[in-house]
Amino acid sequence: MSESDLTTENLVLKLNLKGHKKPITGISFDPDGRQFASSSEDKSIMIWNMRENVRSYSFVGHSDIVTAIEYSPNGKLLATSSQDQTVRIWVPTLVGTSTEFRAHAAAIRTVTFSPGSDKILTGSNDKSIKLWNVGHKQFLTSFVGHNNWVRRVQFSSNGETVVSCSDDQTVRVWDVRSGQCVHVFKVSKGSPTGLSLHKSGSVVAVSMDSGSVRLYDIKAKKLQQHYVLHDSTTSVCWHPTANYLLTSGKDGKVIVVDVMEGRPLYTLQGHNGAVTYVQFNTDGEYFASGGIDQHIMVWKANLVK
Repeated sequence: MSESDLTTENLVLKLNLKGHKKPITGISFDPDGRQFASSSEDKSIMIWNMRENVRSYSFVGHSDIVTAIEYSPNGKLLATSSQDQTVRIWVPTLVGTSTEFRAHAAAIRTVTFSPGSDKILTGSNDKSIKLWNVGHKQFLTSFVGHNNWVRRVQFSSNGETVVSCSDDQTVRVWDVRSGQCVHVFKVSKGSPTGLSLHKSGSVVAVSMDSGSVRLYDIKAKKLQQHYVLHDSTTSVCWHPTANYLLTSGKDGKVIVVDVMEGRPLYTLQGHNGAVTYVQFNTDGEYFASGGIDQHIMVWKANLVK
């Protein structure tokens, strides 16, 4: 790893962290920006401080690979999903207490909070998406329509719409109130690996195992932009301004895309092997990447707003 791999004129490596014993599967920043959490194939989650030389701490509760992790928008809770067919809701303190939802009849790939932090969505290898009340651990409804593993789900910022992607090569848009699928984007040449919904709720970015990233306009119901960036794209994340996209790939690259210009802006190659996940923090000042090398790298972005 050379120094030129770790800096450009606007991107600077702030932290290079290793604590997990197997590949990273997810990263989520605390809304106030002081810490972030990670999940791993080693069955654990870790909470890291954004300041250097401050001790991180690790929790184990799942009995199999932890597939996803997310802070609640109010910062009071963490949700994790696992191949052990459960979701856990953690209080992110040193004690690390958690409650368990036995949520699906197969591995759970994804979990996400509603904007109000009171509900979660789960997506599973059983092909279903389920909505739960967090406080009462109560099942509310299912969103049924995918016919293969559900990879990722996300609420719109107003909580009225859900977007999901699946190994059935579709991206589905759902109405939360009715539970009905209101549109299906059929994806050719590969399967979706992840998605990120634009803050307006009108455009969804989808990462593809074929190496592309696709931007679908939900209102116009059409493909808006298409980038070929990696040999296989593993994750995608919008910058809070919606002017940039962050992507990761099995080729070991992290790419920042200027959406307004319609082109890649920066390419980073700090990891040894595939990069599995990338995430901007709440204000877009930092982003983190995790890889099969078990490392998490935190970068200062310095992107023009």
